[in-house]
Amino acid sequence: MSVFPDEARYAAYACLYEVFENQAYSNLVLKQELKKSAFSSQEKAFVTALFYGTITRCYSIDAVLDRYLKKPVSRLDGKVRTCLRMGAWQVLFSFGVKDYAAVDSIVSLMKKVSHDGAAKLVNAVLRRVADEGKTYFQNLNPKNVAVRYSLKSEIAGCFVKWFGQEKAASVLEAFLTEPDVTLRRNTYGYPLEEDFLSMAEKDRIALEKEPLLPYSYRVCSDSMEISDSEIFRTGSCSVQSLSAMLVAHIADPKAGMSVLDTCSAPGGKTAHMAEIMKNEGRIDALDANEVRLRMVDETAQRLGLSIIRTMPYDCTYLKEEKEVLLSEYDLVLCDVPCSGLGLLHRKPDIRLSMTYEKMQSLISVQKEILENSCLRVKKGGMLVYSTCTIDPGENEKQIESFLADHPEFERLPFTDLLSETLLSNPRIREEAEKGYMTLLPDEGPFDGFFMAKLRRKN
Repeated sequence: MSVFPDEARYAAYACLYEVFENQAYSNLVLKQELKKSAFSSQEKAFVTALFYGTITRCYSIDAVLDRYLKKPVSRLDGKVRTCLRMGAWQVLFSFGVKDYAAVDSIVSLMKKVSHDGAAKLVNAVLRRVADEGKTYFQNLNPKNVAVRYSLKSEIAGCFVKWFGQEKAASVLEAFLTEPDVTLRRNTYGYPLEEDFLSMAEKDRIALEKEPLLPYSYRVCSDSMEISDSEIFRTGSCSVQSLSAMLVAHIADPKAGMSVLDTCSAPGGKTAHMAEIMKNEGRIDALDANEVRLRMVDETAQRLGLSIIRTMPYDCTYLKEEKEVLLSEYDLVLCDVPCSGLGLLHRKPDIRLSMTYEKMQSLISVQKEILENSCLRVKKGGMLVYSTCTIDPGENEKQIESFLADHPEFERLPFTDLLSETLLSNPRIREEAEKGYMTLLPDEGPFDGFFMAKLRRKN
């Protein structure tokens, strides 16, 4: 018997409370909640939409709620704050529930988790949001980027500075849309596309070919959970965004090469390189987080890859470690820690946690990893740098600074590795000719990513 929607709504509330009040990781909290529940697929979809929708629109929601409260949302009791945000999201941004029903359900939830006084406050505020909130957004000044696109004002200001008002609005609008789920076929274990597609059909997973890469596929919305499928469990594919796939693709490692992956966890790009190398050669996969590093081993095992050797190591201190590492490598990948601002549509809690100060502090970490890692590139070898952000300070400027300090390195163009679909974008073509590329979510099915390819001169 279905428990939708009251128990499902309470599950969303419990997860949101943990994220907002205890700074829990959204993906972990939701995964645990859904795993222990007996919800139907419809109920799980409702919980997921309510949960991620509320986090994504949090700053927009708070701006509306503050208009109808005597004190700011930030000073409310956590239970009240969470319920108000959930209710406001349903009223303002969800089209599946009538306004009156959404308000009534949140008031009932408030009674369940708190008391009648709190429920009366929630009822009064949400009814005003339902009556006036949509009009507020319709009349909102387009220059109010922070409220319109639900960002901290300091982060919103960065986007406008980087791109200008019009382009920033286009990029941030794209970050409010739901991203595609894409699969990377394991070309080592399943070199024939027809074999892979036949397995997917047996799993009742509907796929569409993505033209950007020859082994990439978009999962159609009515498909089953990929991690539960036979094609995933048997290692015929991995879930990975197109942007992340392009990092290993432009690195273009060859069979038999020696490769150093300095920040490898959770292992998607590491495994992708091993597949491109036909599982021939050696990949030393490092990461400072030993728990996450185990994920690299698990991924390699699932995909049948034996050339990946994992080692716990903080590459901000990587100098002359020669006991377990090669002294020089054909290819070094630096997929460095970054602000993650290119993943706002996939990891909405970045909106809550990222600050300008944190962004600036990451630049020095990235520089240290580059400085240490470049020592391990042999003459004629390659150094690939990548981030999942679109902050020029972490991207283009980081590479410009590195090249100014290291004249022994040069940019390596990679237009020959890109599809005509990508090269049809004049900006991407021009950048790739110079050895780097920024991907933006309003210009294709992309996350916000940056990658640069450098070569150590002979």
